[in-house]
Amino acid sequence: MAEEDINAKKTTSVPTDSTLAEDTVSGADMDVTAEATNSTEGGTEVIDSAEVKDNADEHKAQNVTSETEEKSEQAAQLEQEAQRAVEQHNISHKYRIIAISTIFAIIVIMVVTAFGWPGWARQEATSGSSSATGQESVVTATPVALPKDASALVKILPDTVGSYARGEVKETTVWKDSEPVEEYEVTYTTGDNASEIKITFAQWTSADYAKAQYDSLISGEKGAATASGKVRVGDSETGSYEVHADASDSAKSVILWNNDTTVFQAIGPKNAVNNFYSSFPY
Repeated sequence: MAEEDINAKKTTSVPTDSTLAEDTVSGADMDVTAEATNSTEGGTEVIDSAEVKDNADEHKAQNVTSETEEKSEQAAQLEQEAQRAVEQHNISHKYRIIAISTIFAIIVIMVVTAFGWPGWARQEATSGSSSATGQESVVTATPVALPKDASALVKILPDTVGSYARGEVKETTVWKDSEPVEEYEVTYTTGDNASEIKITFAQWTSADYAKAQYDSLISGEKGAATASGKVRVGDSETGSYEVHADASDSAKSVILWNNDTTVFQAIGPKNAVNNFYSSFPY
């Protein structure tokens, strides 16, 4: 009895090698299974973390792309604004040039029209002179009537020139060497002998003869020439004129001019004789 109990106890207490191996294998399988499970679970956790990281990177890339696109749009807007500013500046500059050119053109036109044609500035100045002369144009002397048998040349003499009235017309021979057809002298006066203007005039058969006499008189003048120009009738040039200082009287001037077949000489006070010539119609 005792041995059976002992064997029974041995059988229960000490397992056989195969049983131990099976138990060991079973335990190992359980451990491996557990490890595999743990590994699988760990692998699952790793995969989930990678996906999260990939999603984060993708989101970050999307944010970077959005920021880049936004910056590109801002840069494009700035470039467009800069381009518009340049275009606006160019337009403003163009308008400034046009405005300045227009103003300059207007000034040039005003200057040309004032002193060129139609010469409104000169006309105003002339009108002012005429007004001043108008006060001087009051004739106090009475013109002397022309002879009844006066020639066509004598009849061109006006009764008055400015404030001067025509005196008696007389024949003269001072230029007889040049053989004029007719030759006269006349004095225009205001009633003051000191301001009288003496006129000598004659006519020849041709403009060439008249021009020869004019040239001879010019060359004989001893006083300095102070002015000269052309005589015009309408649009035609019909002669020349020269103003000289009177060599015998510094207060006087001598004006010589030829007009077609006639020659005139006027001697008198400087300012008076100049105005007389300007107003004389022939």
